[in-house]
Amino acid sequence: MGLIVEISKKPLWDRSVALHEAGHAIAAWISGSRHIEIALANEFRIAYLSNGKQADDCRAVCSSQLASHELIDELVISFAGVMAQHLYTGEAPEALLKIAKGDARDIETALDEYHRQGATLEERQTMHDKAYSLSLKLVTRYWWEIIALAKMLEHYSYLPQNKVSGFLSHFLSLQSPRGILQELDS
Repeated sequence: MGLIVEISKKPLWDRSVALHEAGHAIAAWISGSRHIEIALANEFRIAYLSNGKQADDCRAVCSSQLASHELIDELVISFAGVMAQHLYTGEAPEALLKIAKGDARDIETALDEYHRQGATLEERQTMHDKAYSLSLKLVTRYWWEIIALAKMLEHYSYLPQNKVSGFLSHFLSLQSPRGILQELDS
């Protein structure tokens, strides 16, 4: 007679989804946000967050309040999910942005606003390229922290703000995030 021990059920979503959202969360943390929550969607493609908020027709969501109103921070956060997924799967970020339509829309909206405020098309492209590069550097530098957060998300499916903050504040590498983007840019 044998004993069967089920360690975990088959996940609803591929691991790259959790890594994608963890990438957003780490970038938001680095940008100064401390109000971050992450949720994987259920089989009906609904991700539930705190206070009755929900995201429909998605695989997962990372919600954060921007601590900074800097365009570069907003863009790096938007790109970071795709960059984490890129490091994990090897797929081109441009191809992943075709799937991550919300992120692509957020990036284009922010860059369009930058252009409307007077930036030239060349300056717009320079800002895009800088955010793209910085997000890849950030995700590469904090890869193990992203993996750890993604594993936690896979286990719980929902990480409220206190769990995300409590978890990320334990990493020495994330305790003084000020100036990290400037450091990565140099």
